[in-house]
Amino acid sequence: MRHRDGHWVWLLSYDSVFKRESDGSVVSHIGIATDISSQKEAEKAAVTSQMSAEEAMREHRNLSELLTQIMDTAKSAIIALGSNGEILSINSTGRHFLGGLTQTIPFAWPKDVSFIDRETLQPFESSKDPVATSLAGTSLNGDIYSMTNTNDSDSRYVRISSATVDTERSAVKCVLILDDVSEQEKNRQQVERTSRLDALGQLTGGIAHDFNNLLTTVQYSLDLAQTADTTARHTYLETAKQSVARGSDLTKRLLAFAKQQPGLSTSNEVDSIITEFRKLCAPLIEATIEIEFVTQEDDLWVYCDTGQLGNALLNMVLNARDAILRSGVGNKITILVRAISELHVDATLRREQSNTYVAKGLYAENSINGKRANNSAFRYVEFAVTDNGPGMSDEVKRRAIDPFFTTKETNSGTGLGLSMVYGFIQQSNGELRIYSEPEQGTTIRMLLPRGTALGTREEPLAREELTKGQGERILIVEDEIRLAIVVRDLIKSLGYTVETASNGAEALAILDQGDNFDLVITDIVMPGEYNGFQLAEKIQDRIPDMPLIYMSGYTAYSDEDMGKVVAPMLQKPCPQSELAVAIRKAMASRG
Repeated sequence: MRHRDGHWVWLLSYDSVFKRESDGSVVSHIGIATDISSQKEAEKAAVTSQMSAEEAMREHRNLSELLTQIMDTAKSAIIALGSNGEILSINSTGRHFLGGLTQTIPFAWPKDVSFIDRETLQPFESSKDPVATSLAGTSLNGDIYSMTNTNDSDSRYVRISSATVDTERSAVKCVLILDDVSEQEKNRQQVERTSRLDALGQLTGGIAHDFNNLLTTVQYSLDLAQTADTTARHTYLETAKQSVARGSDLTKRLLAFAKQQPGLSTSNEVDSIITEFRKLCAPLIEATIEIEFVTQEDDLWVYCDTGQLGNALLNMVLNARDAILRSGVGNKITILVRAISELHVDATLRREQSNTYVAKGLYAENSINGKRANNSAFRYVEFAVTDNGPGMSDEVKRRAIDPFFTTKETNSGTGLGLSMVYGFIQQSNGELRIYSEPEQGTTIRMLLPRGTALGTREEPLAREELTKGQGERILIVEDEIRLAIVVRDLIKSLGYTVETASNGAEALAILDQGDNFDLVITDIVMPGEYNGFQLAEKIQDRIPDMPLIYMSGYTAYSDEDMGKVVAPMLQKPCPQSELAVAIRKAMASRG
């Protein structure tokens, strides 16, 4: 390596990769580099001066001792294993970690030390044992295990990281790094137990309140029926009967939440579901709140338990109504239904979109690395409930589907609404997405499998070939940096040249430099002087024929909201195929 002053130095480097991305690039590694320039000079001198073998060996021993000293300063246990499981190298912390070992390396892993299942308290079978799996080539990334030593009555919690050594010339098969996290793990478990007890208390209070109301209604109705005339008695008995039905419905919802009731999935026409739901929810929404139903495609069928779907939609609509009434902000609820081509293509976008809480279901059936082997995919139906109310804070979004969590006043709800929606989505092999911005409103989106007129779930369909570009230039305006990078790479893979801006002012500055772009894709809610709609107006003033596409997780923006520049609106995250089609259509509009 060239030194900064210009001369060359020799380094002896030991390096072990701990984690790689799917493309093979290194994410993390551990390494030690030692300046051995003096040793190299000594070797060179030995050639000319016939340095003795003893002196050369002494130099080697000095280097070995130096590396050992460096390893021994580490507070973590560092253990190198050979392919047969023998310990080929171990620092002093590691010897202490494994029970004060004094053997000379190499030696076998001590029989007294093993890793146990925390639930059964039995040693792991080889397929789950961290040492065996590491030797088999599986990298561990800070996983926590319970480690026991038969010479010590107490077990302890250990965080283990490992990596396979990527060289055929080394006798080392893998390297383990172990840290004692017993104290931290015990504290975490205590907090978890306390949280569970607190949640149980909230559940007990909420459920007791609901059932007490039902029982009181039943009791008073029966008391009044005993002394009432025939007509009134019938009314009171009917009231009691309805209360019993409500109690049964509450029990069913609790069972669904607990995943003890699998639900009866059938295929039903979306239009008929929405027609019935419109009748159900209309009397529950105040006249001051407008409710709108939008179905973007005819002849849609959905495969799920339609009874639970109706309950889920009702929960979401009532939550939206309550948010508007409590805050005094907003006046509209929109129920949007549309077809979705597939889900798994959104996986990267979901991971990177930090302002969206995702509760994903079992949608990747029969898939390999998120893609079906025969290049086909299941299609889905999205039910989105959007309000223009106050929106959610980051804390509320983070806890939105937590059981028993509620922002409503005491005794006005159990906090199980969205939790039960989540349980229903999980059972249905679907997905739940929540998008919300303060002062912008909230969108909750349920994605469920498509059905057929034959009463079954639709079979996966072959994916259409993506529409590719020919190097056209696209400017992406997105304030979430990680999301902007992912969208950029996604669009690049479609054959376009892409540049990004983090806000409206930066986007305008790029355009003012005279760079020619064929399309601008912009988020709506962004920090700074301009939101997406205002940015679009500024761009149109500069470049009147510039095509634009809006992207947002909020589904209820209208043409009136867009103002002077009405453009296509993509719901993020959207499938790559939908994005590809939208880009080609937008560019074609420019002529």
